[in-house]
Amino acid sequence: MKNIVIACVDGSPSTRPVCEYAAWASRLLDIPLSLLHVLEKDTHPAVSDLTGSIGIDSQAHLTQALVRVEGERSRLLMAQGKIILNDCAEILNQAGHSEVTLLQKHGTLDEILADLGDIRLMVLGRRGTQNPVGSHLESIIRLHRKPVLIVPESFQPPSKVMFAYDGSEESRRNLTRLTLSPLLSGLVCHIVMVKGDARALQEAQKILQTANIHAESHLLEGTSVADALCQHASDNGINLILMGAYGHSSLRRFFIGSNTSTMLEKTPFPLLMLR
Repeated sequence: MKNIVIACVDGSPSTRPVCEYAAWASRLLDIPLSLLHVLEKDTHPAVSDLTGSIGIDSQAHLTQALVRVEGERSRLLMAQGKIILNDCAEILNQAGHSEVTLLQKHGTLDEILADLGDIRLMVLGRRGTQNPVGSHLESIIRLHRKPVLIVPESFQPPSKVMFAYDGSEESRRNLTRLTLSPLLSGLVCHIVMVKGDARALQEAQKILQTANIHAESHLLEGTSVADALCQHASDNGINLILMGAYGHSSLRRFFIGSNTSTMLEKTPFPLLMLR
């Protein structure tokens, strides 16, 4: 499965905006869209204590009962997932996006990501249910080698974006990739650095402007990278934040650690994590 947008749905409040953002990206990139529902392998049994059965043969009885309960739970979760997929497909169909592939996967997160192959963009919600998609954001960003768009609980077509630039080689590569992406076509782009090099920031702005992207550069201050980024986004009407998931600066250390969840909690805007 290559060059597609994958929308990860789990029935949480983020499910509808995940579909809407995925449809937005699919139209601009002019590539197919697939909906994915994940059934993760659960190491916790549905019933942990059936010791009310006493007797020599109770162990065999309990084992059989557990097998029946686990089988029924799996069947119900699979049926629930199919309902979620069909409901999402209907939402997209009503929005004029009729050609959608429905996928349901079962297994560990790394197995599922490997099985999906070389996809173009993965879209998932910031808040999820107990299902793995939406609740294992850092793991997905680490394991998935392609851009990941993490969205809030409501959809707003992006019109003004902010790219968090750190001057690293990886950040410059991501900047060059953005000049080729249809996602930025017609949008205003704020390129920002937190306590960075003003000259490097201006050079980055010129790269975007040369590609006919309306770009503004802003050198931000603040002791916290997250606070500085979120404040600038709020003050300037930003509705999409782009940043590298891995780099070689304070941004790299910031986004690989547990502070990723802090950033997700602080900003109400969608985050496009570039790899």
